Amino acid sequence: MSGERHFPEGFLWGCATAAHHVEGGNHNCDWWEFEKRGGILTGDSADPACDQYRRFREDFALLRRLHNNAHRLSVEWSRIEPSAGEFDRAQIEHYRQVLLELRDQGMAPMVTLHHFTSPRWFAKRGGWAASGAHEAWLPFVRRVAEELGDLVAFWCTLNEPNIYAYQGWLAGEFPPGRKGDIRGFYSVLANMRRGHEAAYGELVRLTPAVPVGIAQHKWLMLPADPARRRDRFAAASAQFFMDRWPAGARWQRVVEAPCDYLGLNHYSGSLVAFSLRRAGEGFANRFNPPGLPVSDFDWAVEPRWLRVCLEQLRPLGKPLYVTENGIAAIDDRRRVRFIRDVLGHLWLAIQDGVDVRGYFHFSSHDNFEWARGYSMHFGLIGVDLKTQERTVKPSGWEYSQIAQANALAAEE
Repeated sequence: MSGERHFPEGFLWGCATAAHHVEGGNHNCDWWEFEKRGGILTGDSADPACDQYRRFREDFALLRRLHNNAHRLSVEWSRIEPSAGEFDRAQIEHYRQVLLELRDQGMAPMVTLHHFTSPRWFAKRGGWAASGAHEAWLPFVRRVAEELGDLVAFWCTLNEPNIYAYQGWLAGEFPPGRKGDIRGFYSVLANMRRGHEAAYGELVRLTPAVPVGIAQHKWLMLPADPARRRDRFAAASAQFFMDRWPAGARWQRVVEAPCDYLGLNHYSGSLVAFSLRRAGEGFANRFNPPGLPVSDFDWAVEPRWLRVCLEQLRPLGKPLYVTENGIAAIDDRRRVRFIRDVLGHLWLAIQDGVDVRGYFHFSSHDNFEWARGYSMHFGLIGVDLKTQERTVKPSGWEYSQIAQANALAAEE
């Protein structure tokens, strides 16, 4: 069709999940304990979630029918290493079958090694805030690489370290549920940096043919009034701590860590105004830009921002993958429009020379959205929580058509 906007040959079209989002039955991790302590704001339970631990074959077959050629998932640390230094052969074999099924379906697996969940034994010793946390994680990394590495297309070491540290140690919405623990926030990020660097070295050694990256969240912080110096300062300060982690005596951009590729997770952004009343929040008053639509999460929706984020990463000279992007919307018509608009801006970034090689929509299925339970709908596929019946939404068919054509229709 004349005017079609084609993506590069070999472009990856997939969806992103985490084990705790979709598997069900994940009882040996810190999130299950957090749930039992009342940490889920909706009172929902992550069991059975989408029951994908048992239903992965039918789910992957459905995604392949929707012309996905890649899939991002996590392997659950608490299943594979239920006690420190003890590895469960049956669980390793389970994930081998999961990855084999993806390969058989013609989908390249991007495997995340830490996506917000940790074993209870690790959490009890202080989790990522404890001294030596990265050393406690490495045996799991090595074992997964040795046992599953031949089936992996991409490694993703960590998912959104800054969001994880903020939500768990400052906001209290993730386990361990601490609020205002600045020392803990610092320690978590410092240990995650050490963990990523050590894991990168081990993965390159054990699986040298498999690219290793990280998925970093980019929430844009924009000055409410660019002409006001105080607003520019407040926005820059907020962005600083969203984008960086401690590296010795300085704070390094997470995206400057050793990587073969960079994963970008992007959903939204905020205007930031300086406010003396917000001393505990870095003197930053964050709010949605007036006039922009908002998602069900009350996040501003501006598809153009994805292009802005990708352009910012271009100078690093690494291949880029959009490892998460989507909209929380129970009205699926909004998701259809969002997919068309955001992929249009992704296409424009590629035309500008940004080396983007794949897009992973968040998410494949409506699933367990952390502390918000089942109240937020991100999926291309609806799931009846009583019957586990799957229903492809119009947005799923829209995404399927784009993936099959490797192109967007001409602009109207």
